[in-house]
Amino acid sequence: MKTKSLLLLCCLTFFSSCIVKSIQPFYTPESTEFQESLIGEWVDNKNAKWTVVSFRQMFLEENKDLFKVSEEDKIAFEKYNDGYFITRTKNDNESIFMAMPFKIDEQLFMDFIPFNYEDIGNDLVSQHLLRTHSVAKIDEIEDNKLNITWLDEGRLTDLFDKKQLKLKHEIVGIDQSFVLTATSEELYKFLKKYMKADIEYKWQSSEEFTLTKTDAQP
Repeated sequence: MKTKSLLLLCCLTFFSSCIVKSIQPFYTPESTEFQESLIGEWVDNKNAKWTVVSFRQMFLEENKDLFKVSEEDKIAFEKYNDGYFITRTKNDNESIFMAMPFKIDEQLFMDFIPFNYEDIGNDLVSQHLLRTHSVAKIDEIEDNKLNITWLDEGRLTDLFDKKQLKLKHEIVGIDQSFVLTATSEELYKFLKKYMKADIEYKWQSSEEFTLTKTDAQP
């Protein structure tokens, strides 16, 4: 019994700080803005490879005759026209995300949602998983180098605990983390206010990567 309690404590400690998750996207349709400069091959500071491909380009390559595309696919094309497929590969493990770029004022953000992932290995397990959205701030450091910083759950937990944030959410799971349930419009407004707020370490995060482009033209 003591061993089980210790394992549970370790799990709770491990998950105590992670990225903020949401049922709805963090962007609104009018805020998306395609960034050509993100397309290509990258490597991050943890030696993982990132491949960023235009959703529009992939869709058109796979659907040469748009007259034969289903109505469902046409809707998806319109919805994700500004988006990307992002593949992160490390130690032969591959994770694929659908990502949507959007701006708040002049700040670039990216909304991520899992598209495919490996090492699940169990259909019953995978059916329990909910593909939630997350949001990351994108900052260009210099030519062909950028930072990706996810919004960390620890920052919002502090605001919720101090009653300084009213944003619809639910506490879920054995780790008692929260999932935002607000609308995309509410999430976008929150991010806009959060960017202007005087909050110490508001972008300190457990998930932050520095990416360097590897296929840049000289």
